[in-house]
Amino acid sequence: MKKKLGIAIIYGSTRKKRVGIRFVNFLYKQIIKQGHIPYIIDPLEKKLPLLDKRFDDFAMKNLPKNISYIQKILKKSDAFIIVSAEYNHMPPPALINLLNYYYKEYDRKPSTICTYSVGDFAGVRVQSPLRALLTQLGSPPIKSGMFQPKLIDNFDEKGVPKNPEDAKKKFLIFYKELVWYANAFKSYKKNL
Repeated sequence: MKKKLGIAIIYGSTRKKRVGIRFVNFLYKQIIKQGHIPYIIDPLEKKLPLLDKRFDDFAMKNLPKNISYIQKILKKSDAFIIVSAEYNHMPPPALINLLNYYYKEYDRKPSTICTYSVGDFAGVRVQSPLRALLTQLGSPPIKSGMFQPKLIDNFDEKGVPKNPEDAKKKFLIFYKELVWYANAFKSYKKNL
């Protein structure tokens, strides 16, 4: 039996009536169907203040619960899926704020970027800045991801796609690669 991987889905939007949570829910369900363990990190649920010091800068006795909770999920995760909209060709501020709180938790764990939009472009312009940031954090992004245009038209409120076969096909393209890298990195780290 294959060993289960922990995969954190890190979501970036805090807007009212946000639609990206549909995409997050779809990814979460797909990871479960593939036999692995998904975690959702949602900045709206675990509100983080504007970054003034990183996780490692806190005294453990003064560590806020929300910062500690996210750190534990990141630490036990073997890979990361970043789910992002595009705000003026850039990632949402809440996503950047969340990612920058932590550092060693990402080290030598692969990542992928899944973007979406309500329009035609699927948020693809946000790929480059997120790839640069993830590389700097030590979580190299794989080449594949899932890019979803017209999210409202293609996924309902519960994350159920209108075209399940197409959505699953797009998911598996990046997911199989992410799992391969996660297993390879884990194997490498054991041999260090």
